Amino acid sequence: MYFAYPIPATYASLYYLSLGADEFILSVIGFSGSIAIAVVQFPGGYLADKHGRRWIISAMTYGLAIGAFFFIFAPTWHFIVIGLVIQNLCAIYAPALMAMVIDSLPPKKRATGYSFQSVLINLVFLPGPIIAQYLIVTFNFDLGMRIGYTIVMIAYFIAATLRLRLKETLPNNEKFSKPNFLDALKEYPKSVKESLGVWRNVSKSAFYLFISTVIINGLVVSCQTYFIVYATSILNITEVQWATVVTVMYLSIVIPIIIAGFKMDVLGRKNFIVLGYLLFFPSMLLFTIADFYLLLLAYFLYGLGNMLQLTGYQVMMGDFIPRNLRGTATGCLQFFMYLAQGLFLIFSGFLYAFVLPQLPFLILGVVSIPLSLFVLLKIKEPLIREV
Repeated sequence: MYFAYPIPATYASLYYLSLGADEFILSVIGFSGSIAIAVVQFPGGYLADKHGRRWIISAMTYGLAIGAFFFIFAPTWHFIVIGLVIQNLCAIYAPALMAMVIDSLPPKKRATGYSFQSVLINLVFLPGPIIAQYLIVTFNFDLGMRIGYTIVMIAYFIAATLRLRLKETLPNNEKFSKPNFLDALKEYPKSVKESLGVWRNVSKSAFYLFISTVIINGLVVSCQTYFIVYATSILNITEVQWATVVTVMYLSIVIPIIIAGFKMDVLGRKNFIVLGYLLFFPSMLLFTIADFYLLLLAYFLYGLGNMLQLTGYQVMMGDFIPRNLRGTATGCLQFFMYLAQGLFLIFSGFLYAFVLPQLPFLILGVVSIPLSLFVLLKIKEPLIREV
């Protein structure tokens, strides 16, 4: 899945524009997807902790593949919205997947495991922008993008089939336990109440990490939608150069992330989250004024900062949250994270299209400073890490 996804994702915003969207509509598309994925996070967490992780992960991955049809055959941007909503509703399995990964890593090696996973993903990402560049140069842009989404659909079907081989990690669900989606819908209010109640049963540091994560990731995703649009229309970066920038970023952050993973298990997670936040400040300032070579540096700092904060918060949440509550807590976290992403997308889209294109990026850079101080002062490493 990670091999295929970056192929069309490299130029996705430009593809939506070519299908009749404008710069503000890009934020509406993102908002639709974010709200769709947000509303299924509570039942997703409920199902993960009640029925286990395995079945919901494998079953819903097939839904992702089906959603890709709308991207391949879309005549207008409206079909992109339909496909995105279908895929993001199927992402109900996200809390189960995150819980399964945390369950599978021993506490003392959790950061090493996460960073190793991040490195593998980055290495698998590497061919994506290069293949995307080849497709749009060899074919025309439209056909090249549709071929890219076809590759995604095939990869998702293969991944869904492979995920049937996953082994359950929730002790009470060692035998196959198919999720009951009707029960999950009936108990939606209960799942919301239980999810919100999780934060009363964990340390305040976990709740503070929850707040900072929701804010920073909302801002990051709202900017990601406009990176390529700004680079090609304002900075005059060509589509071929953009693919090079993305590829260099994936490759250059590999060694720093490996080192950070080992150090995180020894020195703690918090300082690396703080460092990740701080890197957003110079990266966004440089991005707004970059030429091609400066853009390489800016995107390296951005990619490293984003990977550090993502790895740090996932590992630290695993340290804070007991195994039997991880699906529920993750569902709650991701509900508010995706909700914030949707709201920030509309806000950033309005600023980009109607006020000043640089503003969304500058806001991310500036807000990252007080957020890093918030994490530094309010969050404490747990004395005992949950298994």
